[in-house]
This record gives sequence, structure tokens and C-alpha cells, in this order.
Amino acid sequence: MKRRGLRNATSAMSWGACFLMAASCTNVDLELLPVEPSTRDDKALVEGSLCTTPPEGRVFPLRVLFVVDSSDSMRVTDPPDPVSGETGRERAVRNAWQDLLGDTPDGARFGILRFSSDAQALTPVDQNNDGLSDSFYTDDQVQLASATSQLGQTARTTNYISALSEAQFIMRTELEQADLDSLPLTKYVVIFVSDGLPDPDSGQTRETSNDAIVDGVLGLKELAESFRVRTFEFHTAFISAGLGGSVEQDAENLLDRMARAGDGKFRSFPSGESLNFLFVDFTQLRRIFTLKSIAVVNQQSIVDQDQIEALTDAIAPLTFVDIDGNEAPNCGELWVDTDGDGLADALEEVIQTDIFIPDTDDDGLQDRIEWRLEGLDPLVGTDAQCFIPDPCIDADNDGACDCIIDLDFDGVCDCVTNPELICLDDAGHDCLDGDADGACDCPDLNGDGRCDYGDRDADGLNNCEEVFFGTAQNGTDTDADGLPDFLEVRAEVNPGVADDMLDLDLDGMLNGPEVLAGTDPSCDDAPIRSQVAYRYQTETRELANGQTCYDFQVSNITLVPSPENPDATFPGNGWNRILVYAGEVAFDDPDSFPSYRVACIMMGYSADGDLRNPPSGRIRLTEEDFIPAGEFDASRHCIWP
Repeated sequence: MKRRGLRNATSAMSWGACFLMAASCTNVDLELLPVEPSTRDDKALVEGSLCTTPPEGRVFPLRVLFVVDSSDSMRVTDPPDPVSGETGRERAVRNAWQDLLGDTPDGARFGILRFSSDAQALTPVDQNNDGLSDSFYTDDQVQLASATSQLGQTARTTNYISALSEAQFIMRTELEQADLDSLPLTKYVVIFVSDGLPDPDSGQTRETSNDAIVDGVLGLKELAESFRVRTFEFHTAFISAGLGGSVEQDAENLLDRMARAGDGKFRSFPSGESLNFLFVDFTQLRRIFTLKSIAVVNQQSIVDQDQIEALTDAIAPLTFVDIDGNEAPNCGELWVDTDGDGLADALEEVIQTDIFIPDTDDDGLQDRIEWRLEGLDPLVGTDAQCFIPDPCIDADNDGACDCIIDLDFDGVCDCVTNPELICLDDAGHDCLDGDADGACDCPDLNGDGRCDYGDRDADGLNNCEEVFFGTAQNGTDTDADGLPDFLEVRAEVNPGVADDMLDLDLDGMLNGPEVLAGTDPSCDDAPIRSQVAYRYQTETRELANGQTCYDFQVSNITLVPSPENPDATFPGNGWNRILVYAGEVAFDDPDSFPSYRVACIMMGYSADGDLRNPPSGRIRLTEEDFIPAGEFDASRHCIWP
């Protein structure tokens, strides 16, 4: 991490002035009079009421993966029915997903994996239409029916290790795609069906091979735990040929051992008994939620000791809040940050970035990130590489790129035939080349002349920025510490590792409370903390019908006088955007990933006349003002006075 600028020379200048005074004055005791700090009517208060989401209003995802043996021996142990032509394993799998899709609330998805000498996922899903499978669980009954019918096919030998490896790949793919706050509510079930012992790998004894298989089950369990999945169960079913003896007993023992390793159940189906999965509990436990945190941030104010040290020249009075009245910025005093990029206006003026545009060079990284990191420059638009353009082909010389996405090679842009894709112009091109450089321009679907960078979780950090910070693109709170990533990034604590109980600046106030209070975790701001720290009050009002309701109040929020912007209402023109995050978790799992809702308030402040808008400085929020974080859009959801 780098720092720009020189060390603050204020102290040296002060000592030099005292030295000159001492040399030229008589020996008279001088008394330094304290400077009275200026008082401003710049405080805001946000209050309101909200209730946690009722259990029936939440989706509790269920993921079921059927791992089914299709080795040649299945022709004997589970032959097709002479009338229907359907095997018992096909019937059992079909009955299971049909019953669950009929009875289970939204969120149930099923995967089917067939294995013999190798393993094959039969339910691939391409969710983003890029030609690649990004999930192997589906609720599409046509696809499930087709996959189930393929379980009747048989081939060669039996390889448990291959099946478990493929199952782990399927689970990991799904877990990486899932929203973080859904994981503590999710139940993963694996049902493993076989009719006998696997063929041991070359060079392995039966015992070591079995140990490796059990380790594979434990790997699945550990994978679920690492993603903080609420429930994981690995169940096994043995289809007996009725031969008895030590071979079948050894197979039963192995499958029972696998089930116990995966916190599941084992069931043996003797010859002639129909296979079923009635021994598996697919139900999801409904849970009551509780408020984990209320967190507030004023996007137009920032604290940052490093930016203070980077500025050595005289500071304009309206670019910072002079709490102690000494006319110089000090630890913990608030800077005006008009565009909310984390970089103070005063510093942006020095490095010549735009105080009204968070990402001056439009490369996908906000100005403060590029000012901080070596090798990046907030005025150079090619160093971040957040957007890598596709080559442009203009065979018809119409001035626009031809179709880029044509996966079926029918000569027609897929965005024309697929409503989930968006064409960038009315002619059906999915790529534009306005600057005629031979490469596609970046997407600009809102027509504001600037690139659109994706923000999958809508948490205020776009996908590219999340890569730089090591935060999740699928959740608002990567480390599940009750502090949204956006707030931790602004406070410059670690959003990827829970460090809320550390005290970075050793000032007696832990990082977590400092982030919530809007104070500076990197310097000792105790002398002015009472004047700048947000003050929270939260009271439980009632618990009824599975919901917990609260009254809350956050006071002492400092408003700053953002400068005039002749080109837009916001940012600038005295407006402050205040975000209120409400994070909730299941009451019996307080350390899980919170689910956040966000409310947005616009409040104005003018230093000329010391005026607030609204004049009272108070705003009351209701339940309807809080928007799920993944749906929040400040341009639509902010409340104006």
C-alpha cells in the first residue's frame, strides 16, 4: 500500500515560529489561550422501526444430489421392470424429486450423477448463457426426467472415488455461486446408491481404498462446513442381489461407514424390495431471525489519517470539519468526500481527480483504491484491466461490431433470440465500437457515457473492486462480522477477515465499534470521539408471529457541505447520502452470514447560514424503506426531503 504526498509540516512550522518569537521578544511569560471550536448545526438523527423477516417470507434452499451406481452388475441387482421398462433406481429418484417439487417451498433443486468406471453429471445448467455449465442442480422437470431415464444405462466397473470427486465438484460449483446469506439457511443432501463394493485402485488394498472413500465423504462434509452451510447429510442405500456372504456384508459395512462419516443414514434393500428414499428427511427447519446489527454511513464524509499526512499545503476551511478549531485537519476529523469514493475533495484537487466522479478514469476502480495501490493511477484508464474488450468484426461495414455472442452459429446474435441477453443497439449488435479502435466498447446500457461495471451483490463495491479487496461478489458481509464490506473498505479495516475485535490504533476502542461509529480505526481520535461518533440505540419492541420488531435511533451523524455541482443535483450541492444497513441472522446461529436490507436518506447541509434540509435534521424510517441489499439501487430507492 502506498501513500502519496509529503509529511505534514505543520509541527515544524509551528516550532520555527516559536523559535523566532523567543529570539526577538523580552523574557515575559506567555500563556497560550485555547481556541474555541466553532459550533455548527450540522448533526442528523435517523430513527425508525423495523421487523425481521418472517420465516414464511424466506427461502430455505434445499439441494439434493443423487449419486447412482450404473455398473454392469446393476443389470442383475436392479433389472428393468418387464412392463414399464424402468429400473428401481430410476423409479426411486423420479418419485423423490416429483414429490419434493410438489410439496417443498421454492428453493428445492436436484442434481443427478451417474457413475461406473467414471462419473457423469446428468443435470448441467448454464445460468448465464455463456455456453458453460455453472450449476448442476435444477428444478426443471423435463431435464430431471431426461436425466433420470439415463440412470438405467450401465457400463463397466465401479469407481466410488471418481463419483465422490465429481460430487465434490458439483457441490463446490453450487456453493461458489450461492449468495452468502443463503448458505446458513441451506440444506445439502447427498444420496449414494450402489449394489456392491467398488473396484480398488491399482496398488491399493481393500482397506486403504475404503479409507480413501471415507475421506472423500469427509471432504464433502468439510466443504459444506467451510461455506457455513446449515445442514449437510450424506445418505447411502445398498441394493442387495440376495447372495449374502462376506462380499455383500463388506459392501454394507462400507456404505454404513460412509453414511456415518457424512452424518447421514444407511439403508439396505434386500433382493425383491423396492428401492426408496423414505429414510431420508428432506424437510427444512423454519427459523426465527434476529437483528445482528444496524450500521450507518454518510458517504460524503471520510476519515483517513494517511490523507491528512499527504496534504501539506493550507487546507480550505469547507473541505473538512474543524472539530478542535485549530484550522488544520487532525486525527479523526471528517473530510468532505463529495463523490463518495473515499478520497477527500482536498486531496482530489491536488492529484487532479474529479470530485464529482468516483472513478475518474472510468477503469472500474474508484479513485481512492488507485491512489492507494502501487502500480495504479486514478488518471490512467488502462491499468486496472477491469474491462478487457472483445475484438470487433464489422464485415458489413455498418460502423458497428457484428454479433459477438452466437453460440449456435446460426448467424443471428443470441441477444436477439434470447430475452435474457441485452443487445446494445436496435440493429441487433451485441457490441459497439464508437471510437473505431477495432475493439468492442465497454457496455453503457444507461447511456451516461461511462462504462457499466457489474456489481453482482449490489453492495457498493463492483465485481472488479471485490477482486482487489478479496471480498465476495455474492454477499454484503464477506467475513460475517456484522459490518458490511462497503463500510469496512471505507474504514480501511480488513473486510475479508473478522478483525472487529482488534484495536488497530490502540486507542481503547475496537475496530468494530469504530466502523459503526464512523470514527477512524487507524489513529487515536479519543479526544474528539464524543463529537464525531455515531450514537446507536436499539430496543426490542415485540416478538410475534415469528418476527422480532425493533425501534432504533442513530444520532450525532455529521453532515458536510459538499460543493456546488452545476451539472447534476447529486453529488454535490450540499447533499449527503446516508445509508442504513440492517443485518439479520437466525437466532440460533448468530455467527452466520447476515442478510442485509438497506435504507437510503438524502439530507442537505449548507455552511452558508448553517442550514440543514430537512431543518430538523431528523428522518424517520419505516419497514417499507428498507430494500434487500441485492436489489438496492440508490438512484431509485433513496428518500429525499
